[in-house]
This record gives sequence, structure tokens and C-alpha cells, in this order.
Amino acid sequence: MPEIKKVLVVTYLMKEENRKKLAQVLSPAQVDFCMPNEKEKIAAYIQHADVAIMEGDANDEILSGPNLKWVHCLHAGLDKTVRPEIFERGIVLTSSSGRSAPALAEHVLMFMLSLTYDLPEMFRAQQDHHWAGGREYYMKYGLNKTGIYRKTVGIVGLGKTGQEVARLAKCFEMQVLGWRRSANKPVNVDEVFSTDRGETLDELLTRSDYVVLCAELNDATYHVINKSSFTKMKSTAFLINMGRGSLVDEPALIEALKNGAIAGAGLDTFEKEPLPEASPLWDLPNVLITPHTTPALPDKQERAMSYLYQNIDAYRTDGHFVNRLTERDLYTKRGC
Repeated sequence: MPEIKKVLVVTYLMKEENRKKLAQVLSPAQVDFCMPNEKEKIAAYIQHADVAIMEGDANDEILSGPNLKWVHCLHAGLDKTVRPEIFERGIVLTSSSGRSAPALAEHVLMFMLSLTYDLPEMFRAQQDHHWAGGREYYMKYGLNKTGIYRKTVGIVGLGKTGQEVARLAKCFEMQVLGWRRSANKPVNVDEVFSTDRGETLDELLTRSDYVVLCAELNDATYHVINKSSFTKMKSTAFLINMGRGSLVDEPALIEALKNGAIAGAGLDTFEKEPLPEASPLWDLPNVLITPHTTPALPDKQERAMSYLYQNIDAYRTDGHFVNRLTERDLYTKRGC
């Protein structure tokens, strides 16, 4: 059974009770806690650590540890951490992806409902003290305007957030399509299109009233939504991005929003953050923007720690790691 000897934990948010529990779970290993700004301590401790746990991303400083066997990041979206050298060295890399899945799914639903009900335009009318109802409302936005009930949502990425979106969508009796690597079909998903089976995103795009991005960013998903994608989507469809900005070719998105190729977009992530003041996205009337921020779950930290505890057990028993990343998760297109 593999032994954990020395652990470096880099944290500034971890509650005291969670620190104590973590130290107990890792016992009899030596556990050193450091703040991210304690560079000298980190540089010293990492030279002897076989496990590193952190709230941020693994940088050169962390990966300088010669004895590292496992790195766990207490967050999701490790495109800044995943590097070829990690796998070349045989280091296990895991995350706490899923810690905020219910909140992110709520955020998706907020975008879906707000765009469907034209909340931005309704708010503008409210500011103008203008009663934009009745025939005006339907004539401006289409006589066949309907709510989200029994429409089709296509979810790109069926991890924990994508599956939470599917669960909420079923409350509205929606048809749920999914696109992922594996052919496995999660509960609440009606059809899966699998890259492992050689299937493309095309059918999901053509059938969906809402295309929701929940995928991780890697070389295979970079600009997975591009100029060609918008030609396949319905002109009445909405794009929602809760993944990473570079899942979308942003200039192509702006063009599609301006020329009516799609009806609108709800965007929480962008290729460059903060979103530059000069970006046309700010002023497009059919776009909702949130600053890569979602209200937190009350037990967010405990949820993150639960994945860590599962992986500590997996490490010691040669078991199955939760949220383990592989070479398929590499993202090398930064700056393209």
C-alpha cells in the first residue's frame, strides 16, 4: 500500500476545521500548510513533498519538487496546470471538479430564462417607463415566441456541471442532447454524441434551441464553437458558455450575434478576462454578460474537500482516482 510521507498544502481560504480534518486524514504523514505568498517556505517544503494540495494551479515552483507523486488542485478547470512534464514524470494530477456544479447549473438556467424572456429588453423598457407588452412584445420578438418548456438543450461536456444542467432541464420536460468523449449516457440525457465513436457536434447544433458549453478546455475543445458551428445552429438558438472563453471563437461569435445567425448568448467566460472595455460584446443587445462569477454553494469548500478525501483513499489503496486528468486534457494552444 503506497505511503504518503510529506504533504505540502498551499491555501489561504481553507477553514480551520477543514485544516484539522485534512491533517487527521493524512496522518501519520507530515503536513505543512503555507500561504500562496510564502514563497520561501513553499520552495523549501516542496523539495521533500511527495504530495501537493493547493487551491490554485500547479506552477513551476510546485513542479520543481523532485519527489512529487501526486498533485491535487481544489478547483475545476486545470487548463493552466496540465503540462506534458506532469505525465512524463508519472505524477498523478486530480481536481475537485464538480464542487460548484449545482450553482453553475443554476447560472445556466438563469441565462436560458433571461434570454428566452428577453429580460435585457424588458429591463430597458422598465428604465424608460415603457409598457412593452402585448402585440409589441410578440411582434418584435416573433409571433411564435415560447418559453423553454419542451424545447431542446444541447450540452457540450457532460461532466458534473453538464449533468446538473441536464437534471434541471428535465424539470421543464426538455429534450436533452449531450456531446462528450465517451459513449456512456448519464441519467437525464436522452442522446449522447461521442467523440470516441467518431461522432461530431453537428447534429446537436442543428437540433438544439440552447447550446450550453460545460466542457473542459483542452486541445480538442479549443474553438469547438466556431464560424462553421454558427451556420449549423438555428437562428432562434441561444449559446451559453459556462466553461472557458476559448471554447468559442469570439470574433465568429460576435459576427453571428450581429448578423442574426443565432438569437443571442449568455456568457460568463471570455478569451481574455476581464473582458476588454472595447469588446463589441458589451454593447450587443442580445447578449448577457456575467464576470466569470457565480454565487457560491454554502458547502463549496466541503464539497471540494470531499473529492480530495476520496483521492487520498484511492492513493493509499491503489484505487480509482476521482477527476484524474490525462494527456487528453492537455491544452497547448494558449496564445493562439
